[in-house]
Amino acid sequence: MSVFLEIILDAKESAAAGIDSRDEVEDPLDEALAEQGTAEVTGGGGGLGMYNIDIEVGRDADLESVIEIIRRVLRQRKVPKTMGIKQYVPVRKENVGSLTLS
Repeated sequence: MSVFLEIILDAKESAAAGIDSRDEVEDPLDEALAEQGTAEVTGGGGGLGMYNIDIEVGRDADLESVIEIIRRVLRQRKVPKTMGIKQYVPVRKENVGSLTLS
């Protein structure tokens, strides 16, 4: 089962560090993860003074090595240390049957 990571950046602190848009972090992350081949940037967004970057880590990936790649890119881009990385693991659901809509 895949693991999903969300990188959360404060927009004001990022701007103070010279990062003017989410793409300045997202694109290098996407390139570095594509080289490794076990994770990919799947999207992102912004609002309420925050940026987020979504990453899907493949089921066969070594999560620690993916996180190390992410940390390396974030350090290279001089992302503020207040950023966060959240991990989400999807819940596996059993087949609950079919649903009939009237």
